[in-house]
Amino acid sequence: MNYILLGFSFLTTNIILIGSLLNAFENMLPIFLIKMLRYGKFTCKAQLPKMYSTFILEVPKSWFKHFYILAVLTYSYIVYLTISTYIFKKEIPVWFNTLLTLLCGEGRTAATSATKVFIATILMTLQVYRRFYDTQFISVFAKDVKINVALYLMGLYHYAACPLAILCEAPKFAAYSTAPDTIALDSTTYLDIFVIVLFIWAWRHQYITSKILGDLRKNKKGDIVTNDYKLPKGDWFNYLSCPHQTAEVLMYAAVTVLLHKNITWLFVFAWVLTNQVETMLLSHWWYQEAFDQFPKSRKALIPYVKHILYLL
Repeated sequence: MNYILLGFSFLTTNIILIGSLLNAFENMLPIFLIKMLRYGKFTCKAQLPKMYSTFILEVPKSWFKHFYILAVLTYSYIVYLTISTYIFKKEIPVWFNTLLTLLCGEGRTAATSATKVFIATILMTLQVYRRFYDTQFISVFAKDVKINVALYLMGLYHYAACPLAILCEAPKFAAYSTAPDTIALDSTTYLDIFVIVLFIWAWRHQYITSKILGDLRKNKKGDIVTNDYKLPKGDWFNYLSCPHQTAEVLMYAAVTVLLHKNITWLFVFAWVLTNQVETMLLSHWWYQEAFDQFPKSRKALIPYVKHILYLL
């Protein structure tokens, strides 16, 4: 039984069901259900009935920092394992193999080459290290903003399980393998190079847009002067409401191309895609309501849709 796959399948199913209900029938939903998805700028400000308030726990949004502390630790160890296993030919620790067997099952087959696994691991490690820097030194979290504890636990699960999802179907880490188990960089294809460039492009713009958001609450000296929400401008914000989340989807899509034969990772990408799209939609609608000067040309998901359809 692959519990990591089941976990991401459960998260994806729930975000689709609850998100669809929220988007279509929000006025008819109980407040505790709305509060599960709405946080930050588009939080639900209605008070919970006393009968629910005991059971609905919330934590500070600044606890997002914990995700990337965990991610730095997990991905750092995964990079160490891939280097020691594929480059220095060392044995995988018995306890780690046992962990993968318990979480992902015994009959795992690796169909992705060691080269692609190594590249994917390096790319994801670059991402979580930069996000750690973002949340520690760039992002400004309002002290009074909360998130549902369920969302917090989802985030912890995501960053604990993602690196395991990469290795559970990797050569030497899986029980069976149909792919090369040594790193050969000369085996990279033009498609591999393209998705690496795509990842780095999105990685760079996510940093730029995160800095734009952080600077909205700072003065020119870098001091935090407000917790108010403002309309961001510049870079991808000229075309999209949530470009930092669009960049996240692009990065995971790039890694998914590398790991497309890894079934567990496909469920990771399904979760990331559905979660980020729902967040982008909620943010886009909030911006439209909150700012009269919100540019009509700015899209929630894909810029220049009308132009693309016209060309087609």
